[in-house]
Amino acid sequence: MAFDPERELSFSLADGTPLCVRSIRPEDRDFITEAFRRLSPESRYFRFWTRVRELNPRLIEEICSPDQKDHVAWVARHQTRDDIPGVGGASFWRLKEDATAAEVSFTVADEFQGRGVATLLLAVLWEHAVSLGITRLVGHVLHENVAMRAWWDALGATEQEAPRHWLTTLVLDESLLEDNSAGSSLRARLTQVRAWMNEENVLKD
Repeated sequence: MAFDPERELSFSLADGTPLCVRSIRPEDRDFITEAFRRLSPESRYFRFWTRVRELNPRLIEEICSPDQKDHVAWVARHQTRDDIPGVGGASFWRLKEDATAAEVSFTVADEFQGRGVATLLLAVLWEHAVSLGITRLVGHVLHENVAMRAWWDALGATEQEAPRHWLTTLVLDESLLEDNSAGSSLRARLTQVRAWMNEENVLKD
């Protein structure tokens, strides 16, 4: 089942915060730039591995120009708060050397971290990836990023240590998810995303 990049998905966080999740578009450059500016220095460092204050315009252009096949990008935005430029975003790039794997990355606004945003975005990326024949998501996590490492570990991802970071690999097989809070939360979100996909196919039929 293919994803329709023109459709928006409506979700709520556990605390009731209403979100819309949709694919990133070229016209999103300004709000993505502002969302980046609002990140704490630590969040910027964990995402880009450098102490940058401004995003390179070329990188913004790249982020905002996904083809939704080899470069997939989704964003979560608050449904009722226009003053919040972005709640979170996630993307993956299919590996040139292995078309069944993709490198994944996440960014969540500081005030929304720890509230399930990354899990929601991972569920969307998971189903989108599977629809494209991708079976594994790999991530590069700095040694200092203890929270991200713990999350991947709780989901059942494998780790391989490198000099500065860990290479994590998550197989997109729901039966392999750990039987814990992280695994249960992801399973619940996967069920919601699949329901949206089924609704989309019914509408098309």
